[in-house]
Amino acid sequence: MREQTIGEIVSDNIRTANVFKKHGLDFCCGGGEKLETACENKGTDLDAIMADLELVINGEKSTLDYQSMPLDKLVDYIFEEHHKYIYVNGPITGEFINKVARVHGERHPETIEVAKLYNELMQDLHQHMMKEEQILFPYISQMVQNSLANGAFVNGPISMMIAEHDTAGEILKKMSDLSNEYEPPADGCNTYRAAYANLKAMEDDIHLHIHLENNILFPKALELEESLLGS
Repeated sequence: MREQTIGEIVSDNIRTANVFKKHGLDFCCGGGEKLETACENKGTDLDAIMADLELVINGEKSTLDYQSMPLDKLVDYIFEEHHKYIYVNGPITGEFINKVARVHGERHPETIEVAKLYNELMQDLHQHMMKEEQILFPYISQMVQNSLANGAFVNGPISMMIAEHDTAGEILKKMSDLSNEYEPPADGCNTYRAAYANLKAMEDDIHLHIHLENNILFPKALELEESLLGS
């Protein structure tokens, strides 16, 4: 891989664009440089980049039994795997899609609307996750320890979270429709392709994120609270 050009690596697996973005290597206009040469010129650690590329190319999440996972562990898992995913990849994807809108918006006006929707989604999700992390998740973890906070109930916060999930789902649907399911045009550059690949990956992750909360965490939290109130 070190003998391949950066452009070739990104073309083979568009997800590697995030690695080059992280290390400050130009995979778009400067994509003609071999990886080893680009690292030498930039003074970047080739081994570190190679390790990150291998993780992206070969890494797969293990199959987990979410249904049997203790709720406090599921809360931790959602934070580590899905909230942090948005915190890390959200800004990178935002840079990509906002650049695409600026550069290609005149010929592809839908990218301007996609960028607007994406920025709205990120703002909503950050507020949403903060509420989960500061209020709902700690309370669910507290219930696992057979403890209830005075005057606190999960039904209200959960109803709000589900409504916000619905809003996020609507935004994702609009972005997918506008972008032809994140299919870049034939004249799309590597940044264009990376933006759409990242948006598709973001959509997939958010869908799983919402599934874990709406269909597993929230119903089980309501059931647990009911059992504690009745005991």
